[in-house]
Amino acid sequence: MFLWIAFAAGLVRGYSGFGFAMLLALGLLTRLPPTQVVPVALMLDLACSVTLWPAALRTFHVPIGCRLIFGMLLAVPLGAWLLRLVPAVWMAPVIASLCLVGGLVVLYRPPPVPIGGPSTRGALPAGLASGLAMTMASAGGPPLILYLLRSGLSAAHLRGTTILFFVASSGCSLLGLWLFDVLGREHLTLAISLLLPALLGNLAGQLLHRYWQPLPMRMVVGVILILTSTAMLWRSLVRLGGA
Repeated sequence: MFLWIAFAAGLVRGYSGFGFAMLLALGLLTRLPPTQVVPVALMLDLACSVTLWPAALRTFHVPIGCRLIFGMLLAVPLGAWLLRLVPAVWMAPVIASLCLVGGLVVLYRPPPVPIGGPSTRGALPAGLASGLAMTMASAGGPPLILYLLRSGLSAAHLRGTTILFFVASSGCSLLGLWLFDVLGREHLTLAISLLLPALLGNLAGQLLHRYWQPLPMRMVVGVILILTSTAMLWRSLVRLGGA
């Protein structure tokens, strides 16, 4: 079952450019504890983005991107500590809730950005919030997307900045989890077993996006995130009530 979950998450990532870590985490949480799920989702998210790095380096917006990354660095130790401290029965609904917020944010249509060029205002707290959510729940997309949609960046700069931010965020989160003894050999073993289907899904998603676009990408990913996270939230709350 995990192989199909990794393929499906990769398919969405290849089609839309984001959503992989959240969808994979939601699927794996049906059988595994959060302390095992989050590091695996981060490792695979990092590995599946390698082919996107060269183009992202050319379109990375330095002023905004650097502030986002600095805020993220401040959040990683706290997120790693909380993931280790909070019991799994409580962390699962937290992760599902963050992913539900992510789906709602993806569907949200921001107001027109004022003329005047990209603004760095709010980048630091957005990076901090995204880094905390990424380390705790592999769900750093919601705060980042909400900020970038209002930042005034062009589509190319937005994509490049997002990709490299998540590269830095995933890498630093994994380092923080390792320092707090949350990351181990069992995580690497599971990640390796899921790498091939995730990559195949990613490739299939890119091909699908090239030839078939019946709905806007944002709508497709947002609906998937809302449906899966709602189901996971309900399941985790039922378990919590029976504990």
